[in-house]
Amino acid sequence: MTPARCTLPPSGKAAMAAAQYRAALPVIQTRRLVLRAPTLDDLPVWTSVCAESFGDTKQEAWTEFSYYTSGWLLHGHGLFSVTLKDVGQVIGFVILGLEWDDQEPELGYVFSAEYRKQGYATEACTAVRDFGFDLLGSGQFVSYVSASNARSNALAQRLGASRDATAESAFDADQHVWRYGEVPA
Repeated sequence: MTPARCTLPPSGKAAMAAAQYRAALPVIQTRRLVLRAPTLDDLPVWTSVCAESFGDTKQEAWTEFSYYTSGWLLHGHGLFSVTLKDVGQVIGFVILGLEWDDQEPELGYVFSAEYRKQGYATEACTAVRDFGFDLLGSGQFVSYVSASNARSNALAQRLGASRDATAESAFDADQHVWRYGEVPA
């Protein structure tokens, strides 16, 4: 099956322009990881993770990848590809961004199954949380987490977030809203 044209890397001047634009975006390094702007080479990992985690089709994964990546141009924050520092392997993604229904910027993440439960999400999300504090300020972004998602709720707590009852009142009882920094009075 021929891949969709939109998923193929550009060539020539367009490739050089894309590389130049990406070079302007932040790169965050931690002890074991490098968080950088996504490239089309990362799309297969994104597609695989989205299929395994959410049941997304290739087209749905492409749409999400595109709008999370566009956040950099539209809002000044967006999707980070998380790579292992020593080998460059993409292992997951962290976003500081906005989905259609989000009331405020959200810190979210998704990792390939083989890289879960190894502290990578905590390490990467801590770095993006700190980036968010510098960019947006304390109390200006959240994580939306289902009450039944014990691991993600625990991660938000490890990252120092607090539940925001006022923000949660806009959702059904299953939705937790974890705020990073000070919870408004």
